[in-house]
Amino acid sequence: MSDINYVIGKINACGTLSDIKTPDILDAEEGYAHIVAKNSKKLNTTQLRKFFAALKKMEQNSTWDEIETEFYLLKPRMAVSVGRKNLPKQFYNVILAAMAKVDNVEDDEVKMKNFDIFVKFFEAIVAYHKYEEEIFRNQRGR
Repeated sequence: MSDINYVIGKINACGTLSDIKTPDILDAEEGYAHIVAKNSKKLNTTQLRKFFAALKKMEQNSTWDEIETEFYLLKPRMAVSVGRKNLPKQFYNVILAAMAKVDNVEDDEVKMKNFDIFVKFFEAIVAYHKYEEEIFRNQRGR
């Protein structure tokens, strides 16, 4: 099983994102975000930042009703990027797994809590991706 499939399995095994301990998602080396970043070397940084910017814009809203449509639009927008080979399919699959754990409850307040965790997960992927990119660049430069 690949590291990314391990992360997908862990996400799929939880009820909602808020069921996962914060260190499991965000911690260096062992956290899911770092594992995803480390195993996504072909991830286009521009695309990653574009989707992160969209999430940050959604985050400015305070209710699930205000963000729901834009949240769901991430799926087809990311699918286009996968089709254009700007986003690895495995990365897309991780994000889909995490997105499925955001709104799989009836309570909008819990959905917003899960959305907040999702944004933090994505933010950590962006940060660790930059970190891993620098390590990879330094290793090639030797």
